Amino acid sequence: MSPVRERIVLTVHIEEGLQYRLGQIAFKNNKAITNADALRNLFPIKDGDIFDRDTISKGLKNLKEAYGQLGYINFTSIPNTTINEKAQTISLDIDVDEGKQFTVRSIDIDGAPAQVLKDLALAPGQIYNEHLIELFLQKHLPGVDVDNPKIQHQSLDERSGTVALTFDFRQCPTE
Repeated sequence: MSPVRERIVLTVHIEEGLQYRLGQIAFKNNKAITNADALRNLFPIKDGDIFDRDTISKGLKNLKEAYGQLGYINFTSIPNTTINEKAQTISLDIDVDEGKQFTVRSIDIDGAPAQVLKDLALAPGQIYNEHLIELFLQKHLPGVDVDNPKIQHQSLDERSGTVALTFDFRQCPTE
């Protein structure tokens, strides 16, 4: 018989182990957003739901995006877990490091007409907002990886809390 026609039967025994549920999510060192309920709502999992790392990861991403809209470019969060074996729960204490809030120092664009910038709802002197930049790039570069450093470059001045933005559209089609 050829290998293409052979059939193999495989039996695998999987021991799933204990199933844990989310106990609670708490935050510490959050100063810019003090409303714990607002922060908690960024996590698409309820207390008591089956603990799911992917859902926690999505919540951490949502948390970073929320702070990014408020100018906290260097925001990081560290989830510290507490496991209660008896109750079969996992609780998270999320240590927030907001970093400094940034404002826009300057905006430059290469390879596109200057009037394209009128679509960017952000101007020098305003608080940096990642979401507004993302919307701007999605409008003018649909389907292009907007996180590509060849398209978008940020030059941070930590001391002054400012960021210079450069967009390079020379390699990309614009509307």
